[in-house]
Amino acid sequence: MNRNYFRHKTKLIFRVAAVMAVVYFCLCISMGFTLRSSSFTEGDCRLYYLVNADGMKGLGHSLLLLVDEGGCGTVLSFNGMQRTLGESLLGKSGVGKLSMGAMTKEEVEVFFQTGDLELEGDQLKDNYDAALYRPITLEEYEAILEQAAPYIAAEEQFSDLYGKWAMEADPGRKEEYRQAMEQLGQDGNLPLYQIYTNNCDSVARTLISAADPAMQEYMCHAWRVTPNGNWKAFGKQAGDWGVMTLGEQTLWERILMFFMIF
Repeated sequence: MNRNYFRHKTKLIFRVAAVMAVVYFCLCISMGFTLRSSSFTEGDCRLYYLVNADGMKGLGHSLLLLVDEGGCGTVLSFNGMQRTLGESLLGKSGVGKLSMGAMTKEEVEVFFQTGDLELEGDQLKDNYDAALYRPITLEEYEAILEQAAPYIAAEEQFSDLYGKWAMEADPGRKEEYRQAMEQLGQDGNLPLYQIYTNNCDSVARTLISAADPAMQEYMCHAWRVTPNGNWKAFGKQAGDWGVMTLGEQTLWERILMFFMIF
């Protein structure tokens, strides 16, 4: 009797798992979309919302590329700076680093062909796989950069305290600087890095929302947990954005782009 019971239970578990797998596969298919173009006119600036599918151990990493009227690029990538990965995974917030890099027109064109980013800074020397993009005005370009200012200011505050802490020889003063850094990393008035609520993709979307009503709407009413999931969900919703791939994707990157939807 017990043997038949466990056999029945095992079959039931496998059936439920199979149904769930089929449902998830159908959801992945529904989240897919084809490449599409977004037209530009002479003098337009451009905004690119980029994803590295296998960044952050397969969860993905997002960054922005702003291209000015002359075709030169500015890259913005947000990462944790104050906390270790272990502390971040435990939910501890801290001051983040908004890495910024400049690209010539020629470098931008090569990047679109290869997906290889070759700049100095966190996540600025890596291979990126796909981009959502749209034209923006100069005013929108500047609004995005203005939106980045609080992140840069918080980073500068932390860097200043860290420099003083590193150079200080007196144990008492050194402890004061350490406590000041700790307090800064818990200051709710600052745009702190928090891996679950304010990560690379959250900040990328926040910066985009300074210029794009569709992103404002998306952030108010719909969001996913991972950068890959958000990139796909927003791209599905924002039909006026173009979709492009960069370089050649590996099999693993293609698998992640298909199955990572949450």
